[in-house]
Amino acid sequence: MAIATREGILKQEIDKAVHFNWTNATGASVNVGDIICITASSGRRIAAMVENESTGLGAIANGGTGQVLIRGRINVKKSTSQAFTQGQTVWFDTSASQADDATTCNQMADCVIGMCTASVTAAASFVEVDLNEGPQAYSPGSSSSSSSSSSSSSSS
Repeated sequence: MAIATREGILKQEIDKAVHFNWTNATGASVNVGDIICITASSGRRIAAMVENESTGLGAIANGGTGQVLIRGRINVKKSTSQAFTQGQTVWFDTSASQADDATTCNQMADCVIGMCTASVTAAASFVEVDLNEGPQAYSPGSSSSSSSSSSSSSSS
């Protein structure tokens, strides 16, 4: 099961979406919709959503190259015990493979996904996030493409 959904990318955000080809060195395959944390050349960890749809290949095997999204609006699976407010920084908890807040995340192993675009209650299953946007997020630039993988989520 994918932990993020492509439906979360809004039509008006398509022109602002940023994609790049990423080589998977995580030790495992990653699936379309998975959120991964990538270590940029600066050492900062950024979030990316596995797309790979344009190639028609689906999962990116370990050692393979595929397309990831590093800027755009996405829906991310979250714990049903976690509420988010609009503008709040959303983290990705790699051990639980879901969105969470900084108080429960391991800030060395996890990464900021971006900024919550609309408040959601704890009962909600997903949170809408502007990927890599907001005060604690890394703003991807031209140096982001020279990054290596670090940690990845797994889907079941």
